[in-house]
Amino acid sequence: MISMKSFGLIGALVLSLSMFGEAVMQIEKVYELPFPVDRVYRAWVSSNTVIAPATAMDIDPRVGGHYRLIMETPEFSGRNEGVFLLVEDREHVRYTWEWNGDGEVTEIDVRFSDSNTGSLVSIQHTGFQKQESVENHASGWDSYIAGLTEFLRNHPV
Repeated sequence: MISMKSFGLIGALVLSLSMFGEAVMQIEKVYELPFPVDRVYRAWVSSNTVIAPATAMDIDPRVGGHYRLIMETPEFSGRNEGVFLLVEDREHVRYTWEWNGDGEVTEIDVRFSDSNTGSLVSIQHTGFQKQESVENHASGWDSYIAGLTEFLRNHPV
């Protein structure tokens, strides 16, 4: 079990109203990790960084390249597919995200920057159509960052 003490969370789950009154569902979170930006970025865009519940990753980090998260177990089979929209080495990536072809295509924007103790990872995840999906992804980001922190502690990148 990975504790929230493994990394710092500075963030907020945001459900706001647009100026036209409709709900805009998105997640914004900022995490502080005790590792240099270069190392965190390289892990983020590497097919070798497999964080449970994923069983494999296939990442081609260039504009138009793919992001694939694969989960294959005897009990469950699923995959996420996305396309990189923006790649700025060691600073910023933006890519789409669709879970199991469910039709809800969201966009993930991640920025990497230095902090006094390592790096900040700022995530904005937008385009949700269902509140349940926002809630699932909000807790999923916390789990992913905890897993990434543990991965970085145990694997050179």
